[in-house]
Amino acid sequence: MLCNQSFSILMSLFMNSEGENLCRTTTLCYLLIYVPSLSMLLPQPASLHPISHNPTPTTASTACPCSSPSLNSINGKASLQFDPKLGGRPSNLVFDIRQKARDKRPFEALNLFRSMVFSDQYENADTYPISTVLGCCVSLRAVRSGKEIHGFMMRHSSLGTRTCSSESALINFYAKCGLFEIAQEVFDRMPVRDVVAWTIIFSAYSDKEGYENRVVALFIKMLYDSIAPNSYTITVLLRHATLQYGKQLHAYVVKNGWHSDTFLGSSLLEMYAKNGKLNNARLALDQIKYKDIICYNSLLSCLGKVELGSMIDQIELFMEICRLGFNPTQATLVSLLNGCANSGYIGPSKQLHGQGIKRGFGSDEIVQGVIVDMYAKCGDLKSARAVFNQINSTKNVVIWNAMIGGYGKHGCIKEALNVFSLMQTCRVRPNHITFICLLSACSHTGWVEQGLSLFNAMQPVYNICPRNEHYCCMVDLLGRAGMVREAYQFICTHKCEYRASVWGSLLSACRVWGDADMGEIASRRLFELEPDNSGSYVAMASIYATNRRWGDCNGVREVMKGQNIRKATGYSWIEVDGKVCKFKAGERSYPGTWLDDIYSICDSLNDIISDTCLIDCFLEWEAQIL
Repeated sequence: MLCNQSFSILMSLFMNSEGENLCRTTTLCYLLIYVPSLSMLLPQPASLHPISHNPTPTTASTACPCSSPSLNSINGKASLQFDPKLGGRPSNLVFDIRQKARDKRPFEALNLFRSMVFSDQYENADTYPISTVLGCCVSLRAVRSGKEIHGFMMRHSSLGTRTCSSESALINFYAKCGLFEIAQEVFDRMPVRDVVAWTIIFSAYSDKEGYENRVVALFIKMLYDSIAPNSYTITVLLRHATLQYGKQLHAYVVKNGWHSDTFLGSSLLEMYAKNGKLNNARLALDQIKYKDIICYNSLLSCLGKVELGSMIDQIELFMEICRLGFNPTQATLVSLLNGCANSGYIGPSKQLHGQGIKRGFGSDEIVQGVIVDMYAKCGDLKSARAVFNQINSTKNVVIWNAMIGGYGKHGCIKEALNVFSLMQTCRVRPNHITFICLLSACSHTGWVEQGLSLFNAMQPVYNICPRNEHYCCMVDLLGRAGMVREAYQFICTHKCEYRASVWGSLLSACRVWGDADMGEIASRRLFELEPDNSGSYVAMASIYATNRRWGDCNGVREVMKGQNIRKATGYSWIEVDGKVCKFKAGERSYPGTWLDDIYSICDSLNDIISDTCLIDCFLEWEAQIL
């Protein structure tokens, strides 16, 4: 508490040049981490030596009663953090700072910068590598140090520290650390903004969901300010662009003659593929003048995320890659394996596994994790466990998660928990995905107590803060077990009522159990959060129909009709004779006789289940299970 008070005193004396006050404030501070803040804000006269007025950083460190050697050393060697004089030319020190940043040694670069600030021989803005050290703060997630540098920039703005380049780096720092409001404030206060600053603020919002309209508004403002975007700016804007907005950006690209640019062309094809326009994505690929394996990997990755048999397109594209003489990379193989996993296409899965071994990726950790996940999603748990057991090197958390998730998807909760126990025995630290897999497994098998125990242990035992996915799993777990009221109380208790996916899980549970009262609460929130989602309306209409509230059911359908909301057609797909076939409910027009056989078997099952005796037996068995 004393440290916070001391720091408040310091901020009140921020513009005061009396060194004695600052010295007393430094002495009051009981946390060494504050000392760099105090030292950086000390006045900078001609000399730093008179201790009575301007204590050197070494004095400040000594005054702090809890000085920690670990904070003043790097790999056991003395740090330069508190050395006011390095004796070299400014250009040499700047070069050292930038070199350490390039060598991925950000902590050492920051210490050198602190030493540089303590010196009195640097009097111009070009000497201070502000952008470099802010990048180091991003690497270390050093929010406090970044704010100190921001204060230094404000304090010494007369030296020209607040350049367009340095403030752009400051925006990037705050955005990467999740402080979007401060990043926007810095951007708004910039007297002059160049294309780099605009691109950075676009990137900050593009990486965050739900800000697509904000990005469009900023882009329009940029054009009104007569700032011309470059190709990289367009690439950033295309990340989460809708189809309509993406087409306008594509037209801008063609107008400026950038359509043959390799990097920009890859972004265009990703945009079209993500929006389901595979033909347009292929055309964007064909327009790239100098194609490389990265372009093909971009399209392969997008095809792997598109459903309904796009695995065929992936295989054809892979054959084209080999025919053109490109060497498949790790990303190529991962995209293909993910495509097999998402489509359940077991046919080429083992062939691609063999290709991975043949091309030297058999021991690659990422590829191994994807192979385990692929076999598990395709239902071949035996092969998944065999690959998992054959990994001789230390398994990373991704591989463990793939095996736990595979068991969980198929309801093998005991096996999933055994793998989790083995994971802890091997001293592998679980992450948030591990608990998503475990909670999902508990949900599929109805293990409520085990799921609650795992959820309650996340933060106190494993220091993992629950995310939206964990809340969804818990609501789904309680809802599947018929504990709909408890699921609603869980949402209210954990303050996750602003997440649409959580209410979607609750509404699904209400549909299963026919709870119209709770269904109305969940659907009302969903109509506010996702007004265009047809699934919420259909689910609520089904709940009303189950309770024979036909007037309310028709009312929901009238609302859908009035708002032009249509139910999305659901498809199923199956692999038959090496070919993936898709069909919708009730469809009988598919060529071949196998579809008629499926419906014939379904009709036979309906006849058997219609026997009253069998229905009573089934209900009795279900009651025993629950």
